[in-house]
Amino acid sequence: MSDIIGFIIIILIFAVLVKFRVIRIVSKNGYKYKQTKHELNLTYKKFNGFDYYYFKFNQGKLITLSYDVEVQEGELILEWHDRKQLLWKEAFTENTQGSFTAQTHYRRYSVRIEGKHTKGGCRLQFTENGSQ
Repeated sequence: MSDIIGFIIIILIFAVLVKFRVIRIVSKNGYKYKQTKHELNLTYKKFNGFDYYYFKFNQGKLITLSYDVEVQEGELILEWHDRKQLLWKEAFTENTQGSFTAQTHYRRYSVRIEGKHTKGGCRLQFTENGSQ
């Protein structure tokens, strides 16, 4: 009997940790990606969770992030980070295209992709616009 109670307590603790996002469960169904030096293409039948992709740029340049997001269901959140701060973040619930430009101060940057029970895909492309 004590084994069953212990098991139930462990399950309840796990459920609470998932509920408060201390533990995150990532599920990817039909998830395909292609990453090049300055481009990322994703498609997925179902994506719930998050993933990181990394890029390098020259310092002191203006970089434009162009995005083309397809959301058939759910929500997709895109974030662009440098080493110390969030540069840009946007949540998408419908198909959207756009761009955002930032000055580079470091070499290494990351893009965080978070899907909330989403279906669709996205295309991200970074272009260098020169220096400021």
